[in-house]
Amino acid sequence: MAPKKSEKARGKARARRTPSPSPPLSLRLATRRGRRAGAVTYSSSELRLLLRLVRKHRPRTASDWAAIEAEYNTLVPTSRERRATNLRTRFDKLVRMPKPTGNPEANELHEQAVEIDQDLEGMEYTRVLDDSSPAPSDQETIQLSSDSEPEILDPPALPPSTTASGKRKAPSSPTFRAVARKIHPNSQPVQARNPLDTATAHLASILSPVTEQESINRQREDDIGRLTILSLNDTIRDLQAELSQERQRSHTLENQLRNQEMQRQIEIQVREQIRQLAFTRESGVIPCCNPTPRQEVPRLSPGDTLHASFWPDSPPRRTSGEAHPSWKPGPPPERSDASGSGTRHY
Repeated sequence: MAPKKSEKARGKARARRTPSPSPPLSLRLATRRGRRAGAVTYSSSELRLLLRLVRKHRPRTASDWAAIEAEYNTLVPTSRERRATNLRTRFDKLVRMPKPTGNPEANELHEQAVEIDQDLEGMEYTRVLDDSSPAPSDQETIQLSSDSEPEILDPPALPPSTTASGKRKAPSSPTFRAVARKIHPNSQPVQARNPLDTATAHLASILSPVTEQESINRQREDDIGRLTILSLNDTIRDLQAELSQERQRSHTLENQLRNQEMQRQIEIQVREQIRQLAFTRESGVIPCCNPTPRQEVPRLSPGDTLHASFWPDSPPRRTSGEAHPSWKPGPPPERSDASGSGTRHY
C-alpha cells in the first residue's frame, strides 16, 4: 500500500516559530492595506474633460494652461484636483501614446488628442518677410560706393560772434567726409540682396568652370613647386656628398705630397752623407777634426829584417789571446779620436 501524500518523508523539516516568552508591551494596530486615497490615475471622464478644455482654450503659453487648471478643478471633486503641469504632461502622453502590436483599432482618446495637437501646431505664428522692391520715387537715386575716395572739405565759416570777448577760438581742423556719388538717372537703384540670392551667387561662384579651372591651375602649380623643392633637395644632397668626397681626396693628396717631400729630403740627406763619406775616404781626413801630419811609412829593403828600431813610435802589439782594452772590466778608456782607440789609465 502506497504511503499517503502527507506521510511522505521530506528532505528538510520546516522550522517552527515559537512565541516569545514575554509578550510585547504595545500591540500593533491593524492598518489598512492597498492603494491610498487620492491616487493620480485619470478616469475616462476626466480625460474627455481635459481634451474638451484643451480644444476650447487652445493653450500656447503657461497662462493658458493656468486657465485650464482653474476650470478643470471647478468641474471635478476636491480630491481629484490637478495642477497645470500634470494636465499638460497627461495631454502630451495621450498624444504620444504608443501603438500596440499588430493592426488593432486606435484609442479614441488618442485620436482626439492627435487631432487637437495638429490644430495647435497649425496655429504657430509665422513671420512674413517683406522682400518686395522699394517703391519708385521721383527723386534722383543716390548710390553710395565704398570705392570712392574721401574728399577733404573745408569747414563751414563760423558766424560772427555777437559779444566781444578777449579770447578767440582756434579754427577747427579740416574734416574728412565721404561724398555720395551721383549716378545716371536711368540706372537701376540698388536693392537689398536676399540672403538666398547671396548664397546662390556664392555657390555659383564656387561651382563655376572658371573657379574650378583656377583651383586646378593652383593645385598644378603647388605640385610643380613641391616637385621642384624635392629635386633641389636631392641636388643639394648629391652636391654635399661630392663635396665630402673631394675633401677626402684632397686630404689624401696632401698626405701623399707631404710623404713625397719627406722622402725627397731624406734622399738629399743620405746623398750628402754618402758624398761626405766618399770625400773622407778619398782624402783620408776625418771631417770635423783637426788633421794631423801624416808620417812617412819606412820601406824595407830586400835584405832588412823587422826589429824594434823599425817601428820607433808604434805601440806594442797585442797577442792574439789578449782582449781589447774597452772589453776589460773597469771604467771605460779615454778616447782621443773618433776611431775608438785610446789608452786605459789604471
